[in-house]
Amino acid sequence: MLFLLATSALAQDLDFGITPSPGPKENPAFFLTPTRDVKTLFVDCNAGGKQVKLEKTSIKAMNKVTITLPRNERVTTASCFVRAGFVDGDVVEMDVPLEWQYSVALSVDLGKASADLEAKTVTVSATARVDEAEIIAYGAGKEIIDKRVVSLGTGPGEVSVPFVGDPADVVLLDVTLKSGGSWSGFTYSPWFLDIPHDDVLFASDSDVIAADQEWKLVKVLEQLNEVVAKYGSMVPVKLYIAGCTDTVGDAGHNSELSARRARSIGRWLKSHGYSGPIFTHGFGESLLAVQTGDGEDNILNRRALYLVGANPPPAGSGIPRVGWSPL
Repeated sequence: MLFLLATSALAQDLDFGITPSPGPKENPAFFLTPTRDVKTLFVDCNAGGKQVKLEKTSIKAMNKVTITLPRNERVTTASCFVRAGFVDGDVVEMDVPLEWQYSVALSVDLGKASADLEAKTVTVSATARVDEAEIIAYGAGKEIIDKRVVSLGTGPGEVSVPFVGDPADVVLLDVTLKSGGSWSGFTYSPWFLDIPHDDVLFASDSDVIAADQEWKLVKVLEQLNEVVAKYGSMVPVKLYIAGCTDTVGDAGHNSELSARRARSIGRWLKSHGYSGPIFTHGFGESLLAVQTGDGEDNILNRRALYLVGANPPPAGSGIPRVGWSPL
């Protein structure tokens, strides 16, 4: 890209320009174009203490001359002395200040990507300013639900990309971020399902699955296999198991007990043929099915919840953001 510089000689003798945003591995450059024939040309540029000189003769009008400057990302200014002797005897001398900004290649870090169902956004980290995003929303069977381009004008750093389509129907978002001539694409799935089930109920202070509770897990396993068959070709289906307790005992003990309960259910499913990745977390007393006072024994609170998704349950799913542990 050429950027013209305004000078007193611009309209009558010489046109000047620079590359305003040299890309990766590209050198900054100073361009000079005479508007009438030049007999002799001398250019002396200083960029961060480095000198670049050019001497040239017999330049026809409107022929561009390029002076390539050294690339140093700590140096973004230069000063050039220009002396042009025209064939009619006129001589023009001037100092031309230059300034540019190195462009950063746009890339996306998905390491801390997260979705927010309430805000209807997916947040990622970008290495450069993002001008716009092209977003395609796919539903089950990879049917296109919606497609549009949205202006962002934000970054570098955290960039929030809006959902398109109804979040309840979106299985996969295909996003292309654009910054000038640079772009970076990624896919992200905000999709998750809360698996309806009959709660496996545990005895007080126990993580053992009683024999009379196993039929409930048989039904869960059937549903999980159906989900994998329906969505597994589009997204990696991951199972998240949230273990819970009642309010009997101290909070620390209950947190550890609930984690054991979640792992017990995960191991049962694995041993009975579920082959997908499983993640567990113990929520202790924080996800009560029945609100009770402290120290109350209630079997309905000694349970587990099951969610599936390509990523951890997003904000707005009813499950807090936590560090899930792989089984």
